[in-house]
Amino acid sequence: MRFRRQAVLGRYIADFVAPRAKLVVEVDGEVHGGRAAADARRDRDLGRMGYRVLRLPRALVQERLEEAVARVVAALGEGGRER
Repeated sequence: MRFRRQAVLGRYIADFVAPRAKLVVEVDGEVHGGRAAADARRDRDLGRMGYRVLRLPRALVQERLEEAVARVVAALGEGGRER
């Protein structure tokens, strides 16, 4: 599966996107704690464009990378596989 980093999707910049799987992976740091409403709006907007959004806490990615990767693989499996 191919991912693009810092990809422009409409008015947003996604941390990572797998275009063919229509999956956006966002790695959220501490700043997102107070941005739940804005993040939900962004996720809805991306959903309207046909994307699914997977949000991962930055701490998970830094401290338990294998678990973070497993979540991405699971999300890819839920949406089909790239051919």
